[in-house]
Amino acid sequence: MEKTWKIVLFSCLLGSFLVSSSAQTCKTQTFSNSKQYANCSDLPHLNCFLHWTYDSAAGTVDMAFRHSGTSSERWSAWAINPSGPTMMGSQALVAYVNSSGLPHPFTTSIDSMNPSMQQSDLSFGVSDLMATFENNEMTIFAVLSIPENLLSTSQVWQEGPVTSDQLGAHPFSGGNVQSVGSVNFITGQSGGDGSAGSRVRRRN
Repeated sequence: MEKTWKIVLFSCLLGSFLVSSSAQTCKTQTFSNSKQYANCSDLPHLNCFLHWTYDSAAGTVDMAFRHSGTSSERWSAWAINPSGPTMMGSQALVAYVNSSGLPHPFTTSIDSMNPSMQQSDLSFGVSDLMATFENNEMTIFAVLSIPENLLSTSQVWQEGPVTSDQLGAHPFSGGNVQSVGSVNFITGQSGGDGSAGSRVRRRN
């Protein structure tokens, strides 16, 4: 009887965890710095989310990219790519937990099929770059100064292993090869698989 109750209790706890994980959407997410954004999107692969506010007067996109259900032994990245929904040519924001136990964000331009994943400038300005790692969630914050031709563009997001501050190659199967799509920072549309998804608004 005791064994049966343990099995039932475990099943209930597991079911509760799965429901709470699957129920998470960008609309329910909050940030430790209390920031709020006008738009958000549930990206369709790798348990990732994009939040942003477009300031037309300043020509900037204030954004946050969140990767949930990850670990301190994985890196997380989000990028836009004017060349199309591929990794090659992507202008990326990357973050990982370094050997000191601190989240380390940086920018890098993906210019080959075997990128160095080292710090490099992007084709547009990036300011206020920071990252947090809490509750197995990596969040990258930044303000992008992007030209008009990139306000509607392709987006790519990715994750992979980290060993001793060295970023390894991401897996080449499953969601890792499907994590591409489009984003329109003006209309508030964002989606995966090269198509725009539903528009989501958040109140400030």
